[in-house]
Order: sequence, then C-alpha cells, then structure tokens
Amino acid sequence: MNMKRRDFLKLSAAGVATVILSSKLPGLGVTNAFAADQTLEVFITDALKEMVTHNEVNEAECYFWIYKMKANGVDVPPDCPGPTIVALKGDTIHIRIKNELDEAHSFFIPGLFDSGPIAPGNTYEADLVASVSGSHLYYDRLNAPVNRVMGLHGALVVRPAAPTGLGNKFTPYDSPSTHVQNLFNEFGSADCWPGLSWEQGAGTPPDPEENPYLTGNSYAPPFRTYVWLTHQASPRLFAEVGDYTPGLDYPAQEFTDKFLRSPFSATRQSYNPEYFTINGQSGFFSHFSPSITPMGRIGEPCVVHILNAGLWTHSMHLHANHFFVTGLNGVSNPNPIWVDVYTVKPMDRIDYVIPFMRPPSIPCARSIGMPDAPLLTAGGNPVYPPVQEFEVHMPALGTTAFAQDGVTPVELGQRMSPLCYPMHDHSEPSQTAQGGNYNCGLISGMYVLGDRNTPGHMNFPMDEDFRMMYRNVRGISGVSGERATLPAPGPRP
Repeated sequence: MNMKRRDFLKLSAAGVATVILSSKLPGLGVTNAFAADQTLEVFITDALKEMVTHNEVNEAECYFWIYKMKANGVDVPPDCPGPTIVALKGDTIHIRIKNELDEAHSFFIPGLFDSGPIAPGNTYEADLVASVSGSHLYYDRLNAPVNRVMGLHGALVVRPAAPTGLGNKFTPYDSPSTHVQNLFNEFGSADCWPGLSWEQGAGTPPDPEENPYLTGNSYAPPFRTYVWLTHQASPRLFAEVGDYTPGLDYPAQEFTDKFLRSPFSATRQSYNPEYFTINGQSGFFSHFSPSITPMGRIGEPCVVHILNAGLWTHSMHLHANHFFVTGLNGVSNPNPIWVDVYTVKPMDRIDYVIPFMRPPSIPCARSIGMPDAPLLTAGGNPVYPPVQEFEVHMPALGTTAFAQDGVTPVELGQRMSPLCYPMHDHSEPSQTAQGGNYNCGLISGMYVLGDRNTPGHMNFPMDEDFRMMYRNVRGISGVSGERATLPAPGPRP
C-alpha cells in the first residue's frame, strides 16, 4: 500500500461522535455530544484507520475517505462513518462543505439536501432543514457506489417535535401507521407493556463514579434511540482507489465487481471486504459499547435505526427479545411484524423497536415475557430474577493472568450479571475480520441491566469492570484525552 497522495489522518478505534443540530432538543440524554446550532463545517478528506484486529504484532489498517466535521468551530473526532447527526423536526442549520480530495465529491441526503458536485479545493454552503422525521443516510452519491463505500457516509436522525394526533404518544415518525401508533401508545401501560413509554425518562443521570446497583439509581433517558450503521471495508481495494490517478474517478463497475465477486485467496490477495462494522466498530468494541449496544431495564423500550451504507446484505438477529419492525425505508410499517431476524439490504433503512420485555424463555404464568409471577424451581426458588446465577463467575474467582508488565496478577472471573445477549448477522462471513478471527465482525447485543417491573430488582448486580464501561452510557464519561468525546459547547439540550 503506497498511499503517497497526501498526509492523511490516522484514526484509532475512538468511535463515532454525535452532533446535535438543535439547542432546543429535549430529553436526548446525551452529554458527550457536539452542539452545532450555528454552523456545521464538513471537510471531505481521507484517513488511515486502525481496525479491530490491529495490535503490536499485527498491522490491520484500512484507508478511507471520510467526512470530518466541526460543530460551532469545535473539532469533532473524525472517523468512518461520519458523526451521527441528531435534530428536532423543523431545525435549520447552516452547512459549509469543503472538498480536500483530488476528485469531485458531494454531500447528499435524499429529500433534504444536495450539494451537487464539489470540485477539488472548492467549498459549498447551504442550509439544511430537518423537515422529515426518522433516520436518513447522508453520503456522497457521485461515482456510485465507490465514493459512498469508500467511507463518505453517516447517519442523520430527526425526531418529531410533537406526537401525531390528540392523546397519542410519540413515535419516531411524522405519519405513523395505525398499528405502529397503537404499539407506542401501549408502551408504559400496566396491562400490556408495563414500565416506561418510549418518550418517558426517569431519575437523574448517575455520577461518573457511581455504581447504580449500589446506590439504587433508577435513571433512564427518554426517547431511547440507537443507530446501527453497517458497512464493509476492503483494505486492498480501498488502497487501490486511494492510489488511483489523481483527479480521475475509479471505475465504478470495476470496483463493484472486485468488491463482490473477487475470487477467494488463501493468502488474502482478494479484493473482498475483510472488515464488517457497526458505527465503525467491530467485535468486542461494538458489542461492549453503550453507544451501540442497547442497555436498559425490563420495561424501557428503545428504537434502533439500522442503515446499510455498504454493498452486502445483512440479516440482523437479536437474542433475548423479538423486536417489532416499525419502519421500512422512511415509511412507517403498516404491519409491524414481531420477529427475531430481518433482512437489511444495501441502502436500506430499517427500524427495530425492542420492547425490553423479560426474555420469553423465562417460565411464568403466561410464559411470553410478561411480568407475571415466575414459576418455581425443583428446590422451591423462583426462576426469575436469576439471583443464584448472578453470583456465578466465569471463569471461577481466583483465576488470574499477568498484566502486560508480566508481574501484576489480573482477576479474570466475570460475574454473570448484568444479562448480556448478542445481536449477530446471519450472513456468517460478516462475523469475521481479516480473513478469520470469528466474533470480531458485525456484532452488537442487548444488555438487561435490571427490571423496572420487579420490586427490589431495579438494578442487577454490576461489578467494577462493567461499571467502568457502563458509566459512559448516554454520555456520562469523565474520560479525558485525545480519544475522548468532549462535552458539547454551549447550553445543554
């Protein structure tokens, strides 16, 4: 890989930042975001990113084209994909876009924004009006699909400013179907979905050093929303595009053929994708990220916006709960089917609604995950909550290994609490990385941190190592350094 065209950014696995386009967006629950209620600057540039398998003895880097941004003049940590942009319907933001690459590029949101071709070195300015609620893909639509798949894409989420119709609860849509509206109206109802409605929060955010299990903190953000932006990356092909003659477009059909139909190579000389990401992360780094993996209590439903910016088809399968498919490519689903896997094709935008009910495998009076009295074990103990299992550690406590210094022992035993379930892709090659390394691919999950509907079990046990990660949920960070996402400037939403 030569990549001698320019000095490009070098990225580590920092994760995708959030840009908030509104100073009046209520109840987002995110504090490690960047406010851009004045101007959003976008720089079309390139970067070299360390991928999931990169370490001291294995170089695993990939070249990308990226949208690098400044929000109100403050640098947003760059990554591929671009930052997740969040807005309230009706917001208007001024966008300034500069193309720092050698060929024409664009910034396009179907139905909302179109910069048209921006020549190398040129700048385009216009206002973006967030006029349609739901999830949107922003991307470069020139020389399709090359520019988009090379990394020029990101997610925009627009939330409605008010519910639709008198007496209705919020949904993510401007025109929800009857069944979708009925579903959201039932969230929080004692007879069907006890707990919180989607728009309803509770409590106050815990202190960065607070363990909610020990303090009893019952915080839950309102409008619980996640984004799963999927992508696939081919280091060999992307490097070839980067080394292509400056000013000329890499042939789109040749790119597609190599990406999808390159012959297998046992020595990794193929052009097929080697990395499969959600929000730019893979494996442990996506599964254990509170900004990617939904983490909540029974009775705290959430929305997951799924967008596929790549060329592969995915089948996203969730354990623990079935989900409702409520949105299909910008349209509220007339029949929000309740399933555990659903196909997401290239350029699809699919919405899952996870009810955060008890896993239906827990035996109770109705045995469908409802908060009924649990059945009893042969020893006469309730089968739920699994309090005995919460005290189990794998491997057993006392199992240690040495830290990097070769001297300090580190405890390896992990408590089986909270309850952690996977989300994985049934398109199995996407579960790998760099030609192998199973479980380093496109995975996320669903973590059950407690039960809002079971007295005495608001929060399940949480050890210190898990709490150190969980404190980052919804932006409670307290972490500094160049890889951290800093608090948004100006007033909090």
